[in-house]
Amino acid sequence: MNNLEKYLDQVIEQKPVVYEPPAEVQEAPPTSNLMESVRRRWPTVMIVTLLISAAGLPAVWFLVEPIHVVQGTAQIIPVVRSVLTGQPKPDEASSYAEFVNTQATLLMSSSDSIQKITDDLVRRNLEFFSGKPSTPIERLLARILPQDANDAPDVILRKAIVAGKIQAAHVRDTQMMAVVMRSPNVEEAKIIVDSFLRNFISLYSQRFTTGEAQNITTLEDRQREYQNKIATTRAKINELAMAHGGTALTALQEVELQTQNALRARLSQLEADRIRIDADISVYEKTEKLELSPEQIVAARTEHINSDPMVDELSKNIVQMQRELIAAQQTHLPANPLYTQKEAVLKAFEAKLEQRRATLTEEFNAELEKKLKEAAQQRVLQAKAQKTQIEAHIEEITRILRDQTAKTFDMGTAEFNIKDYQHQLAVDEGVLEQVNSRLRWLEMEQTNRPRVQLAASAEEVAEEDKRVKYAVAVVFGALACGVGLAFLRDKTDKTIQSPADVTRQIDLPILGTTTSSRTVKPALFAEQIAGDYQTIRTNLGLLYNGGTPKRLVVSSPGAREGKTTFAVNLATSLAKAGKKVLLIDGDLRKPDIGHMLNVLNNTSGLQNVLLGEDPSGVVCVLPSSGLHVLAANPRHTGDAYELLTSSMAAEQMERLGREYDHLIVDSPPTLAFPDALVWAKLTDAVILVSFAGQTTAPDLKEAKERFARIRARILGAVLSNVPADQGLYRQGYTYRSHSATAGRKSSKPKKLLLTSPGQGNGDRPAGN
Repeated sequence: MNNLEKYLDQVIEQKPVVYEPPAEVQEAPPTSNLMESVRRRWPTVMIVTLLISAAGLPAVWFLVEPIHVVQGTAQIIPVVRSVLTGQPKPDEASSYAEFVNTQATLLMSSSDSIQKITDDLVRRNLEFFSGKPSTPIERLLARILPQDANDAPDVILRKAIVAGKIQAAHVRDTQMMAVVMRSPNVEEAKIIVDSFLRNFISLYSQRFTTGEAQNITTLEDRQREYQNKIATTRAKINELAMAHGGTALTALQEVELQTQNALRARLSQLEADRIRIDADISVYEKTEKLELSPEQIVAARTEHINSDPMVDELSKNIVQMQRELIAAQQTHLPANPLYTQKEAVLKAFEAKLEQRRATLTEEFNAELEKKLKEAAQQRVLQAKAQKTQIEAHIEEITRILRDQTAKTFDMGTAEFNIKDYQHQLAVDEGVLEQVNSRLRWLEMEQTNRPRVQLAASAEEVAEEDKRVKYAVAVVFGALACGVGLAFLRDKTDKTIQSPADVTRQIDLPILGTTTSSRTVKPALFAEQIAGDYQTIRTNLGLLYNGGTPKRLVVSSPGAREGKTTFAVNLATSLAKAGKKVLLIDGDLRKPDIGHMLNVLNNTSGLQNVLLGEDPSGVVCVLPSSGLHVLAANPRHTGDAYELLTSSMAAEQMERLGREYDHLIVDSPPTLAFPDALVWAKLTDAVILVSFAGQTTAPDLKEAKERFARIRARILGAVLSNVPADQGLYRQGYTYRSHSATAGRKSSKPKKLLLTSPGQGNGDRPAGN
């Protein structure tokens, strides 16, 4: 604090400078400078580079495996001489290197060679043909882009050749043709290279031997022909066997014959049953009524009587009455009227039952003749229905017997065909055995004078490790991503960073800037901040007819943007210059100045003054600076808008204006509450404070427009927390804005430099 006093005293002696409005500041328009964005956002570049490198470098090291180079060679004699003449054979005078490369091309592209090599390798159950990814990167890609079906082995081999994993070429200045394979699996690569060499030697012997090669070709054609015939014949035999349950059909035919005999016997029995039923029908049709014995008639009559519901109900009632009489005998005398009544009811029920039985008997006897005739007719109908069922059964058995006969015939034909195919198969197999024997003899003869011989089996000759190169690429890629993200963030950032940003966003003069403590050495910060406020005071005088406005409101678009710090420091600076200054805590909703300057009065405050109380009993004076402070009572934060809009508030502000040289009002955030607009109507002018790296351009513009709508006078804007080399400095008779090279806003609170020790707060006071 003591270090600042000597600088603050210089404000009175300082001559005003000619200030040009911000619109005329000689600055180049902002451009999307990549290096400028990187300098401002270098932490983003470093973090992105480190994160991508931290993820990418281990991934490269673990996902990229070294590739082993495996090579095998075959010796090809330059000249083959005739056994009889000792002279080179025809077409042996051509270029040897071209000849070897032609053979290598045939080896890698010929369908016969690829198929033979595939057949040779498939039997070894190599991982190469499994279709599974062989490297970590391929396995990762397979998880991202899964494939439904695996390729055939020959397709996998062709793809490896096309991709350059397997190559064959002449070794310069030697008699060798080399087959080279690049693979992470050394052992499988050796097996594949050796197979290529073996099959190349075999194929060359078959293709370029004169008469024997032609014979071999012919015999191989015959071999394939008979192999196909044998396969076709076996397929036909298998098809017949599967259709008829085997090749030995004699036993099956016997079973079919036994089944047919059983069906014929059953058919004969059904025919006999049909004849018997026809006879019964003819007898039944001649009978007019059914003859019944006396016992059957009595039983039918009894069943008819007992099935009558009335008889059943009367029987139940009689049984119930008998039970009740037995119970009454136990409790009443025979002469009891109740007992006599029950006996009378029982006799009535018994008489009614006998009468009903007699009636039903007469009805049964009257209808007996009719029912006997109906029974005779029903018996005829039942016999005819039985005959219909037997006829349907006969028809079904006849159909089954017909099908069985056809099946037996087909089985006999199939047995004949199977025997014929078996005979043909035996003949073809004998011919194939002769062809195979002849081929083996010719192959043995060819090995006596080979032109192509195996020179060296497959061995690992080198190892290709690209992890270092990929790691360097990852680092450079991470750096490029970091630079791109920094540039994008800088381009889309809407926060105010420099005075030039303020001039672009709002048409207001810049009164000055306050320096961030992070960009100045602690020993020089007091001098720097004193110079900042001298500049602000000087510019205020230039913009307000040669002096600082008498009643001034300090506001900001949002909270924690340094307006309270600015108001305290500006008021202190004016007080140090010998002015009688009253600092008013105009934020009635969240007062902070009382806490900052330790001048709290729990019994009264600004609210009491606005209600008409005498200010002299509420205002506090700071001995160190002579600053008068009118703090708000934190216990009475309600009805802020009503207090400010009352007529008494305007009268009290007029009274205070007559008593003091300057009134500095710290108002609430403009965009949060309307209080700042009311304070602007009660005072002469407004200063908008913004915080570099936090205040956004849209918020600052909206705050200015709100004050403009009520026709408040806005003197200008102040940008707080600006890097030292980006602030406004006096040079000669003009002001200029330096480009930013320092970091962004500080997350740590700054000291309040223009107050007494222990009364400080940050550049961004809590809530302001």
